[in-house]
Amino acid sequence: MKIGIDASNIRTGGGKNHLVNFINHSLEYDKNISFVVISNNSILSSIKRNKRITTHTNFLLNSINLLAFISQLLFSYRYFKVNNCDLVFVPGGIFISKFRPYITMSQNMIPFDDQTIKKFGLLSRIKFKLVKYFQIKTFKRSKGVIFLNNYVKNKITRNGLGKLNYKIIPHGIIHQKKNCYTFSTKPFKILYVSDFLPYKHNINVVQAVSELILEGHNIDLTLIGKKDKYQFSLINKLIRRNKILMKKIKVLGGLSNDIVLKYYKDASLFLFASTCENQPIIILEALSFGLPIITSNRGPMKSMISGDNVLFDSYKTDDIKCVIQKNMSSIKLNKLSKSNYLLSKNYNWKKNVSETIAFFKSQL
Repeated sequence: MKIGIDASNIRTGGGKNHLVNFINHSLEYDKNISFVVISNNSILSSIKRNKRITTHTNFLLNSINLLAFISQLLFSYRYFKVNNCDLVFVPGGIFISKFRPYITMSQNMIPFDDQTIKKFGLLSRIKFKLVKYFQIKTFKRSKGVIFLNNYVKNKITRNGLGKLNYKIIPHGIIHQKKNCYTFSTKPFKILYVSDFLPYKHNINVVQAVSELILEGHNIDLTLIGKKDKYQFSLINKLIRRNKILMKKIKVLGGLSNDIVLKYYKDASLFLFASTCENQPIIILEALSFGLPIITSNRGPMKSMISGDNVLFDSYKTDDIKCVIQKNMSSIKLNKLSKSNYLLSKNYNWKKNVSETIAFFKSQL
């Protein structure tokens, strides 16, 4: 089976993580599978060289997303047709090529969340509306759609999609050989890994932890993620008002995955405050390290972790603060660690690949 993959709009983050792991594990799973992958140089360089992988790129794919879609419209059909692909997989959710058949995947929740869209500027709001329009068109014309969980499927299928052929297949995760968690209170280290965006509520997290620090709690907060100028300026303004806060709260910006994994091993508590997600790889990684996790009370986060009193309202600083305080004891955190590590076993690449390939074959 020769599978085309149009990753024209896959750039970084969870989309890149899924693509690379899906390809690598698929090659191990089925020796009769080969791939034709269309993407930018950054993505293609992350895929291991293999004689069963053919890659294509061009100057449009290595430019902005808009030009990448022009490449999809003009060149994708020829790339896949010349290479005799049986089917095309579109993990980016938008496909405007005339090649058929194809199966797509939903990995972008923002265009379907009006409350989140309102947090962005006018140009971004227009962009998300266009993305929603083209994703709905793509879903309707596809042979099938892969959703990562029921929450996402239910939210997106409300948008006039009609009868849709779909399959729910969660992402996999690379499991740690053992539970890596070690409780520590000197200091109590809270870790938040996520880019700085309006729906991530970084400023509310910093405000909540700042209050706890100034009340005498020995807490260190580390935030890792690509900095947004507006969000970062608000956080800097808050931290700089007190020398203690400057010492106890660190904003590290974007780091390589290898370095981020070291912070997982050192954390006392993992916090995730986003209110708009599909299936955050970051939470899956934290689960695999056995980290106790507190998170937003929105879907799908609330269904991904275990424990009582581990969900908070990200819009309310006092609620974040309260939930942190309820999750600082060694007995509770060690219990959460064990159950979260077991939960991580539900997400594995072998299962993801076997179910995805089976879905592909069923549509031919």
